[in-house]
Amino acid sequence: MLDTIRVKYPISPDPEQLKHWIHKTSETETGKRESYLYNPVIGENKVMLKYTYYPLGYDNHPILTLEISLPKLIYGNNYTMLLSIPTAIQAGNKVLAEVPYAPILDLAEGILIRMDMCYNHRVGDTVDDYIRAIGNLEYPHRRTKYHRGEGVEFRAKHITTKFYNKQKETGLKEAAGILRQETTIQTSKNVQKALKEKKPTLLHITPDFINSYLNNDLQKLTLLNNSIATRDTALKILCDAHGGDAGIFYYGLLCLRMIKSKTGICYESHMHPRSLDRKLLKIIEPGIALTMTDNKEPLPPLCVNL
Repeated sequence: MLDTIRVKYPISPDPEQLKHWIHKTSETETGKRESYLYNPVIGENKVMLKYTYYPLGYDNHPILTLEISLPKLIYGNNYTMLLSIPTAIQAGNKVLAEVPYAPILDLAEGILIRMDMCYNHRVGDTVDDYIRAIGNLEYPHRRTKYHRGEGVEFRAKHITTKFYNKQKETGLKEAAGILRQETTIQTSKNVQKALKEKKPTLLHITPDFINSYLNNDLQKLTLLNNSIATRDTALKILCDAHGGDAGIFYYGLLCLRMIKSKTGICYESHMHPRSLDRKLLKIIEPGIALTMTDNKEPLPPLCVNL
């Protein structure tokens, strides 16, 4: 449900606590900015907590921020899914209360300024097959960055959606078979917009919200409830749906879309973007995504269901 979060509080550590923090001064457009950093590593699982304190924030009031991986704080790893926010808050508060040289914080009261929403798709041995296929897709108004054999990112300025092999990321055999889907939203304004709250907190996040948000990401990528066909099954599905001649045309367009962007296709074919969108929709209508797999069998549809 959630991985990394960053929350802020309008409070100050006391002078004795700050003696154990790193003091920094940086230059900004408005002058010098003072900050204190404290990154204690706690527990057997070496969980890092990232505290940052600004004596004068952007509104000229003190701000203390804390960035943590919630599942790692609670379970000691970040592949176990959180199923209850209230339970996570309660367990996290107990751990935070024991952190030396830091103010006691209530996670329920922190204002969210970053949240990583996530879901573990259990796809067995086909994790890398999904990643290769997803690397051919486009997310509207985002840049695609494919990390061969590791994952795919669809990046905007403050929002990133990514898919990656959780076992390769953690190095743990317990994470085998997990295709991690994760969307990171950063900055106060973007989190406010997503949660439709002026002062969003962890208590505003529900499983229904996560389901809706992450499934919307899948839909924009044409992955929601659509299988990823092989080259043989894609041709058959499209010919069955549209007839032989049209099916071959749409199959050729699908192959072209895998190697060229929509912008590139429109430029070289002199086709209007809306016309191309209508033709691409004809590929999606029979239930296949705008990509294909080299796997021997089609890859089943993805869906987030917490």
